[in-house]
Amino acid sequence: MKHILLLALIASFSMTSIAQIRNETSYGVRLGANYSDLETDLFEDAENRIAPSETFFAEIPLGNTFSIVPELGFNALGVKEESVTAPDGNEVNFKSNWLNTGILVQANITRFLYLNVGPKAAVNVSENDDSDYYDYDLMGVGGIGVRITNGLSIDARYGYGFKNIYSSNLEAQGYDAENRFYQLTLSYRM
Repeated sequence: MKHILLLALIASFSMTSIAQIRNETSYGVRLGANYSDLETDLFEDAENRIAPSETFFAEIPLGNTFSIVPELGFNALGVKEESVTAPDGNEVNFKSNWLNTGILVQANITRFLYLNVGPKAAVNVSENDDSDYYDYDLMGVGGIGVRITNGLSIDARYGYGFKNIYSSNLEAQGYDAENRFYQLTLSYRM
């Protein structure tokens, strides 16, 4: 009987602390890496790029199950090749850096496991003199996360770009490309 009472007391305290945490907005940073590719017909079998990802976020609880997670971050995407010569003779860079923002919905499956999904908009901040590459992208992101402690978690995501990121001459020639990436990050909530 003592063990059951002790277990009930511990469960009560942990549920109370989780409930208190879930009622307050938390802010944090997410650091990790992207494993990215371009879905394109301009070249075949390009090597995927492994590059950094940094994101600032807020987690705004909507009860114990759902949260809204606005994000602002930097992602390096593209492929490993520096550039390729297009059929019109122009060099096209394939490594790109993005400033992105999004609003994700997070569903808490258990105390430690959660899913997130939502849209993101991104602006290319890479130097681009030829205007053959893109200015912005719209993408969908979805993933799963595991809370290690109240402030620390690991997230795995997949990102799917919806917009043709070639512009100008390449788009006029019928070429298109969309960003695709896997992301693995470590998140710290304050």
